[in-house]
Amino acid sequence: MGMYSSFMQYNEVLVTGGTGLAGPYVCRALLDRGVLPRLFVRPKSEGKIPPEIRSKCRVSPGDLTVREFVEFGAQGTSAIIHLGGAWKESRKEGVVFEQAIVHATGNVLHAAKAWGIGRLIYGSVTGARPGDPIPFLDAKGRAEESVRNSGLAWTVFRTEPFYDLRDGRIRVTAESLQDFAAGVADALFRDDAIGCIFEGPGPHLLLAGRKSFAGETVK
Repeated sequence: MGMYSSFMQYNEVLVTGGTGLAGPYVCRALLDRGVLPRLFVRPKSEGKIPPEIRSKCRVSPGDLTVREFVEFGAQGTSAIIHLGGAWKESRKEGVVFEQAIVHATGNVLHAAKAWGIGRLIYGSVTGARPGDPIPFLDAKGRAEESVRNSGLAWTVFRTEPFYDLRDGRIRVTAESLQDFAAGVADALFRDDAIGCIFEGPGPHLLLAGRKSFAGETVK
């Protein structure tokens, strides 16, 4: 067991995107491992949290694009699992990738450094890279790059997008999301996951066991 495995069991972990598609699965995986998730959710979205999760964790309402909200929500947590963001833009609702993905991730990194939270897991996507002609992949790539350059003990999980970027249809199964959540939760207990990108053709990601994927260590 590494230093995180003994440390994490008695502390809360901030989970952004707790009401998103993968959020509840990750929360259940954390609870199964004795880790308490603290959900960072949009105001008035608390009702979207499944009751069995809501009864076992604290909720911090807030907006990822507002630095003070994120800083307040992260206070007292021992790690951050950053899944929040947007998979499509809506100018009418004021949702743009620059704010919802890039700026929001910057706020998460700021909060981690402000409170001395050294461990960060980021949910990225396959194909994410700065400058990609697809705005979503460009934004995710720039956010991921900021995580990798943050100086924190980071781990990145790249999956295929959970939603079809053209029509918004869900592209993953419950089993896939369970595997992804297990990989994310297990990473908290694995020192050898620090500084690694785990990538596969789909979100069947586990650090060990049933499924395999490429782990790339980034210098």
